[in-house]
Parts: sequence; structure tokens; C-alpha cells
Amino acid sequence: MSHEPFLAKRILLTVAALLVPLALLLGPTRAQTPNKNDAGGSVPTNVQQELVRIETGFFEAWKTKDQAYFREHMLQNGVFWGENGTFSRDQQLGDQQTSAKACTVEGYGLSDFGALPLAAGAYLLTYTAQQYGSCNGEKLPVHLNGSSIYVFKAGRWQAIYRAEVPLKNQG
Repeated sequence: MSHEPFLAKRILLTVAALLVPLALLLGPTRAQTPNKNDAGGSVPTNVQQELVRIETGFFEAWKTKDQAYFREHMLQNGVFWGENGTFSRDQQLGDQQTSAKACTVEGYGLSDFGALPLAAGAYLLTYTAQQYGSCNGEKLPVHLNGSSIYVFKAGRWQAIYRAEVPLKNQG
């Protein structure tokens, strides 16, 4: 029995549950847009480059066991979603601490970036990732799909939502 329709529905409900509070958070009186000339739903190159830089930083922080990076770049009410469920920022930080002891990351690569504006000062960043490492002696899945929602708050881009899902076919 396939669980794909159930999983897809769950993902959509999770993203929808995040976007409603995000829309309230970024209402017209609180929205901050770094580039007011952003026209017609396109993503300014400098914004996409900054989001890619931050996202790459998450992978580098994981590799180098830099927990401070996660604290600095995820909002307090941020959410992480992956194959093991949904985690709060604090749970994610705890998982990173455990991972730092149990995992070795030899390398990673990110590609196929896409960015989509969601609201003023909010973007969805998508990408594919390749990771090379192991946890507790078990090889990690190499190929992942990832996405993050970034909001511009307190003068900088911060992740409010991050998701990574291993590809079913790792071949």
C-alpha cells in the first residue's frame, strides 16, 4: 500500500499551517522588504544569492558541528521538517547536538536552486542536495530534496521553515 498520497497531503497541510501565521507575521504594518523595486513576483538576484548563501551555511554548520549558526539563522518559532517528523527550533538544536557526536560529514553539494516569492519579505527556496557522511556507522542517504522559507526580520534573512527529504531512489 502506497503512503505517497497521505504524505503529500501531510506536507501540504504542514506548509499551509506555516503560511497562515507567516502571512499574519508579515502583514502590511510589519513587512520589511529589502528591495522595494521588486516587480511582479520575480526574485531579485541579490536576495536569491543571500538565501543560497545562508542555506549553504546550514550544511557547512552541520559538517563543522557549528550549533551557533543554527541558533543565529533560524527564528525562535522556526520549524524543521524531515523524514522523522516535524521539529521545533529547540528540538532541531538538540538534534544537532546529538548529531555532532554521532555523525561525520565528509562533504555535501547543493544545486538546482529555485526561489519563489510568498509575500513581502518572504521567499521559498528549493534545492537538491548531495551529502556524504554517516551517523553511528550507518551511511546517510546521498540525495535529498530541500526547501526553506525565509523571512526578512530584524534586518536580515532568517529561516522560519526548513525541510529535507531523502529521495526514494538513491541510485
